[in-house]
Amino acid sequence: MTLRPALSAPGWVLAALLAASPAPAATASTQAPAWTTVAASSSIEFTGTLAGGDFTGQFQRFVAAIAFDPANLAGSRFRVEIETGSANTADADRDVALASGDFFATDRWPKATYEASQFAATGPGRYEARGKLTIRGIARDVPVSFTFKPTADGRSATLSGRASVRRLDFGIGQGEWQDTKWLDDEVRIRFELALRR
Repeated sequence: MTLRPALSAPGWVLAALLAASPAPAATASTQAPAWTTVAASSSIEFTGTLAGGDFTGQFQRFVAAIAFDPANLAGSRFRVEIETGSANTADADRDVALASGDFFATDRWPKATYEASQFAATGPGRYEARGKLTIRGIARDVPVSFTFKPTADGRSATLSGRASVRRLDFGIGQGEWQDTKWLDDEVRIRFELALRR
């Protein structure tokens, strides 16, 4: 019984076919450019309403990893880590209460995080991030409206924005503080980040 040899193209034919085939296009990176946050010129503030009066505080320690390009929203990313124990409302008793188990419970959950990978333009220089905020181990979808203003040379930028959250969605306010008669459910957040390449 005679076995038929497998058909194979001569080497020079394969070489010619490969030479004629177009080379695969180089894939451009989809990651938007990364920015460094200038901590001394950046801030994250929160405002609540207690007994009918507003109070404002700041988180004094946070890290923001920002990759953003208005021309590449699909490749943009936000990740912000906030040390909740760094909340400062200029009232020592209130700051101690915020760190306690009734509120941030910083001994168990020392950090809050916000991560976003979906962005939409809402007007000239205006955008919305659609991401998740995690506090006390509870994650909720929170949209963030912001502006992005680069300098003329593109080496620096200011990212400013705001959001509104419901504290009870994250378990902030246990026991008697679940009652919104004294402490409103809504907390307003404002931030301004000074960025540089």
